[in-house]
Amino acid sequence: MKIGSIEILPLIDGEIAAPSETVYTNVSPEQWEENEHFLIDGCVVNTVGGFLIKAGDRLVVLDTGIGSKPVYPFIGGGFRSALLSTGFKPEDVTDVLFSHLHLDHIGWATQAGKAFFPNATYRCDKRDWDHFVSESYDMPEWEVALSNPAEDAALHRLSPVEDRMEFWVGDAEVLPGIVAIEASGHTPGSAVLELSSDGEKGLMIGDLVHSQPELFEDRWDFLNHSDHEAGMASIEKIRKLILDEDLPFAAAHFPGLRWGRLKTRNGKLSYEELPGPS
Repeated sequence: MKIGSIEILPLIDGEIAAPSETVYTNVSPEQWEENEHFLIDGCVVNTVGGFLIKAGDRLVVLDTGIGSKPVYPFIGGGFRSALLSTGFKPEDVTDVLFSHLHLDHIGWATQAGKAFFPNATYRCDKRDWDHFVSESYDMPEWEVALSNPAEDAALHRLSPVEDRMEFWVGDAEVLPGIVAIEASGHTPGSAVLELSSDGEKGLMIGDLVHSQPELFEDRWDFLNHSDHEAGMASIEKIRKLILDEDLPFAAAHFPGLRWGRLKTRNGKLSYEELPGPS
């Protein structure tokens, strides 16, 4: 995908699948029937990974997947190979950005207690750092069940890069051409990133949503939001921005990390996946 002169490449680490009835707290089987084409064998399949953003003289990684030793039902560990397939190496990366600090977004931030990207500055919203990278943080049951807390908890995964962290809060210009937009709710500091170049714009919406219908249906309440009302309010806010400006977007977990748009047909919103490279 290109936004003006900015090029964005997917970095697929792996995936996780969950039965559709377990993902949202308030969605009926009948509602899923209308959207069953987004399911595989009755499951929501989420790709896990990140993106490589080539912007001017900066080589930026957005989110770093689940890591080299995922715990089932996470499947993966391919982030390093995905990066190398682009022709770049970890030492080439100048900046690492996190949409938020859940364990499936920070897995390759460090390996064996050292920064995986040795020359990069790491950045996130300060509210997520204060929340997750804390001795007092109590991992919820779902995080414990899906991880090896001794390695995967943010306190352990990110402490080795604390001295190279920089922070923003809410709406902020993070890097030239990259602006963070307040989108808290999934976590205290969840962000959507707006990329702009040569008069063009696109959004990296992170974990704002975890399936396509969540973005165009009304108030699908994702199971693992830290603040459910704030999470759904952020969806409404970003949905309006997408529609008002007709912006392409990529989510952190849509299959293949593909880009899409929202379209209105016969008075009803729908998701349209954009063609990938030929």
